[in-house]
Amino acid sequence: MYKMLVLDLDGTLLDDYKEIPNKNIEEINKLNKDFGIIPVIATARPLEVARYIANKGGDAFQSYIIATNGAILMDIQKEEYLINKSLLPEQVKELVEVCKRNALEYEFMTTKHEVADIKYAYRRVIDPMYDNIGVPFNYQSDLEDYISNTQDSIPLFAINGTKKELENCLYEFKNINGIQISGECTRTTPEIDGRIDTICYYDIMRQGVTKASAIEVLANHLNIKKEEIIAVGDGGNDIEMLQVAGLKIAMKNATKKLKEIADFVTQVDNNEGGVGRMMNVIYKALEHEKENSKEKGFEIGE
Repeated sequence: MYKMLVLDLDGTLLDDYKEIPNKNIEEINKLNKDFGIIPVIATARPLEVARYIANKGGDAFQSYIIATNGAILMDIQKEEYLINKSLLPEQVKELVEVCKRNALEYEFMTTKHEVADIKYAYRRVIDPMYDNIGVPFNYQSDLEDYISNTQDSIPLFAINGTKKELENCLYEFKNINGIQISGECTRTTPEIDGRIDTICYYDIMRQGVTKASAIEVLANHLNIKKEEIIAVGDGGNDIEMLQVAGLKIAMKNATKKLKEIADFVTQVDNNEGGVGRMMNVIYKALEHEKENSKEKGFEIGE
């Protein structure tokens, strides 16, 4: 019997317009109501963005949130952190120095904002999520000055560039003590002069901080076993998350590496409610198992 459903946001629970397809909401809430399966958002996005999405997901989502790739784990009902592990100021300083030496774009997350250099704004497709939630994307003309003066901690730092740009200096980041680097992720840029580029990026957190480590902390907190966890994702930073789940699901639009470790791949992508359709399959399987158990004289969970 499954007890927890862990869901990535972008490319997974959300469509490309950063909305949750109705099919996803309906099926996840049905699993929660009828079988007690707790949905948990696990995202690289800031806490306040994840909270906004959880509110749109309905009552089932009002339990726990994993934000900034596992640096934050919050009990929403109690407004308590089970994990709150940001990068150290000296680590952020070293990360910035490596980026400066290599003329590399970087950005970072606080609990409230995604903060980036305004001179690289042309590389970004307008993100409707930030337009919708009242937590605007925070562009700055001087990121170093912002870092020096902000009162917010920085749980996640991201380095962005072409594949070649990142490969040329990745070893420098790996030499910084006490950090964790995610798998490579990609995004496409807006079309400029008839050209669309692919930008690669790596998320960087404190050593030991991953979505997977946060899932393990939450599972221990709730006394949930690995085999009772379902995880669904699409990107490089979801690999470890799927590896700590009993049932591993990759989206149709997922990376090749993620599909290779998954137990199942959704039949349709994130824009067609791929998560919801897969949850419907799981619901029917659990319903069938429940009926069989009744015939044998006991209920699931006994």
